[in-house]
Amino acid sequence: MQQEEPSSVVFRVRFGREHFTCKGHLVREGGIVYAVVDEMPDDCPFPPDQVKLEESDLELKYDENGGAYYQHHGFIFVY
Repeated sequence: MQQEEPSSVVFRVRFGREHFTCKGHLVREGGIVYAVVDEMPDDCPFPPDQVKLEESDLELKYDENGGAYYQHHGFIFVY
């Protein structure tokens, strides 16, 4: 059986008043959805390796080439 590739996700990290757009992939473990960070801006404060997301805050979108990804609505707060 072939394993499916992880779903891509775009999410925003907020640190104080600044916010940064990060890219990653989704991992589902025991009914919980996590985003694992793959790309982040150089000036972004270090986010955790994975962040918990609410599945209801994910919207399926398509890029200009027809590739599917999820957009997370809301912010991941880093302190």
